[in-house]
Amino acid sequence: MKKKYRLKKSHEIATVVMNKQRVAGKHYTIYYSKRDDGIKIAISAGKKLGNAVERNYAKRVVREILRPHLDKLPSYSLVIVVKELSKNISFYEKKESLEKTLKLLLRKENQKND
Repeated sequence: MKKKYRLKKSHEIATVVMNKQRVAGKHYTIYYSKRDDGIKIAISAGKKLGNAVERNYAKRVVREILRPHLDKLPSYSLVIVVKELSKNISFYEKKESLEKTLKLLLRKENQKND
């Protein structure tokens, strides 16, 4: 994922999480808030997920799943939290689960705007 899509500053991430707008799936939770200047994403994998190697792998998988969707997503700040359940499933199942959670987010926002 390119640098222009990264949400890096801890106060920005905290603001998104404190906003308390979220969508939760079985394997991922997505906190979000509107922004004006394009999409920014932060990925979080807690220590329950495993050691540093496993957490970094989980984040790389999420980045790879998101890569083709970045241009299609509206302007949001997203904080994606990887849940412990995602540890024991295949890449295809992870992709399916994250895409389903993103669709929930888009559907929720479309209903809010109507």
